[in-house]
Amino acid sequence: MNFLRARKSLNISKIIEKIENKIRKILLFKYYNKKREIIRKSGISDEFFWRMLGSPKISDIRNLFFNNNIFAYSNKEEKEKIIECLKNNCSREINDYLNFADKVIRKEFDIFEKTHIFDEKIDWHYSFFNGFRWKLQKSEKMDIRPKDKQVDVKYTWEFNRHQFLIYLGFTFYYTKNERYAKEFKNVISDWIKSNPPLYGINWYSGLEISIRLISWIYALYFFEDSIEINNDQFFKKIFVSMSQHAFYLKYFYTRCSFNHTIGDLFGVYLFSKIFDHINPFKKWEKIFYIKFKRQIFLQTRPDGTNIERSVNYHRFVLEFFSLFMILNPNKLKGEELKLIEKMYNYLLYIIKPNGTFPLIGDSDNGKVLLLTFHKKDSFIDLINLGSILFQRGDLKFHSSKLLPPSILLLGSKNFEIYNNLKIIKPNTKLKYFNDAGYFLIKNNWTSKANYLFIDLGRFGARNAGHSHSSITNIIYSYKGKNIITDSGTYTYNKSWEERNYFRSSKAHNVLTINNQNQAMIKSWFSWENKPRVKSIINIQNNKIELGCYHNGYKGFSIKRNIITNRDLNNILIKDTVIRSQEIQDEEIFDIKIYYHFSRGLNISLENNIVNIDNEILLKVSSSFDFNVQIDKSLYSPNYGEKYENSLLNISSNHSFKQNAIFEILIEIKNIK
Repeated sequence: MNFLRARKSLNISKIIEKIENKIRKILLFKYYNKKREIIRKSGISDEFFWRMLGSPKISDIRNLFFNNNIFAYSNKEEKEKIIECLKNNCSREINDYLNFADKVIRKEFDIFEKTHIFDEKIDWHYSFFNGFRWKLQKSEKMDIRPKDKQVDVKYTWEFNRHQFLIYLGFTFYYTKNERYAKEFKNVISDWIKSNPPLYGINWYSGLEISIRLISWIYALYFFEDSIEINNDQFFKKIFVSMSQHAFYLKYFYTRCSFNHTIGDLFGVYLFSKIFDHINPFKKWEKIFYIKFKRQIFLQTRPDGTNIERSVNYHRFVLEFFSLFMILNPNKLKGEELKLIEKMYNYLLYIIKPNGTFPLIGDSDNGKVLLLTFHKKDSFIDLINLGSILFQRGDLKFHSSKLLPPSILLLGSKNFEIYNNLKIIKPNTKLKYFNDAGYFLIKNNWTSKANYLFIDLGRFGARNAGHSHSSITNIIYSYKGKNIITDSGTYTYNKSWEERNYFRSSKAHNVLTINNQNQAMIKSWFSWENKPRVKSIINIQNNKIELGCYHNGYKGFSIKRNIITNRDLNNILIKDTVIRSQEIQDEEIFDIKIYYHFSRGLNISLENNIVNIDNEILLKVSSSFDFNVQIDKSLYSPNYGEKYENSLLNISSNHSFKQNAIFEILIEIKNIK
């Protein structure tokens, strides 16, 4: 009887808990829905919004904004020194910026791989695909992947981040030509009119809202001397809209602790720090400082790698952290600074001999550092900034010239620091990032180095939204030339099939069974049933042995062993498949191993030996039956770009009836 009473009591408790959770969800829905309607209403009536802020004087707000020396270039006393430094050091970059600004004047925009010229009026809801445009309806009710439409919402979002406006600002700052200020004013005025708060695709994502807010702030500071911009009428218009952006982010920032969280929090933090003399923003600055700083620890592993297992998002997040450092020069303490510096260490070691970075995990070319929007895959501006922030001569080794973002953000006091910073050539040729599972080998630090990257790690945190099925993946360069490469990302939204291909096992240099992935794709940005991973590292003098086990294919244990030397002139890769007891003897399994070659290489195959540019031989051998052929594959160096490249396809239809193990050996060596 006591057991039955306890069981009945437990069931009642569960029912009560479910009811409470349901009530909580209903109350939260009503709360946030009310906040949405308040923000929407603020777009209808300036008076309503102004009362929310306590009716401050716009002239006071404007003057305080332009007198706020939050970045070096916003400081009047720094301007002449900055302009002189730019002229002396950055003539090529300045020319690029001015040309970019002139393209904006012509309404010519490059969005990923597409170029579009608007005739007269800019359509802020244009999709950049087949004339499709997004409807102006309540943002939270929009379908960002409409059926039967080959569109990718990222193109509209990328355009509406307004990072191109920063080039208008810089060009005015540098030339004093009011033409660029007038264009900025017209663009902002038209955008505000065409995008009422929380209507349309451009109010759907917090990250896009935040980056647009940051872009406006960046650009505005360049226009202090402009009669078109620095007046009460225009400033009130843009300030109201910026406040609406900030109010949205305050209530609807992403809570799951990924790059979206960092982006959302930084936007509202930057805004509240600038306008901290206005209630309620004064309180926000303190709250969001704490929230943002906490993300440094939540999203960075002890070895300095970002939790999302993507080089692109590591860079993206590090840009936010670096800006946070600049805004708080004397406030951050040792632990957070150590982690941020370790993030720079990761970029230092993972860089390839040709100065580019491996395409690990998802990449959308996203940036937040000012005046880098036109450089799709460049990390150099960030590394340049890091060399000054941490006074690191080894970072200067990769950025031996002072660049505009560093000059504009840090100012004249750091010119001398950089110029006196001695370039130090890194001497570490082996580097293991234990928490991420990445192992790097370089035989030297020249542009003609041999380079090997091996992924011995597991999928990313939680749903691993930006991870790829790439456990045991390798990336290889010989004498500075890319040989074996990753396939990239291509798209997030345009096609379910293409999204899945580029993050699949087949798109990486790994073994697959029955064309499966190492985990199960759950959604556009989610994996489930992530495998367990174990890695083994043994280094003795000149011999390097690496091993990685995973159980990503049901019924099997997969092992990859790599044996090489410090010069990387001979690499042995052994893939082993070990069946479990649950596999039936009569079953036939399609085992494949893929190696994706970089574009532009001369590839030939004879007697199971691949000749690459008459410089590298890749020999395949096994005691089991197998076939080798060269196929065509797809490669995406940047978001939206897709090209053909060559693929080595090693295949075997194998039964484990006679033997519980299948092995195949790859030898990579240079031609003497």
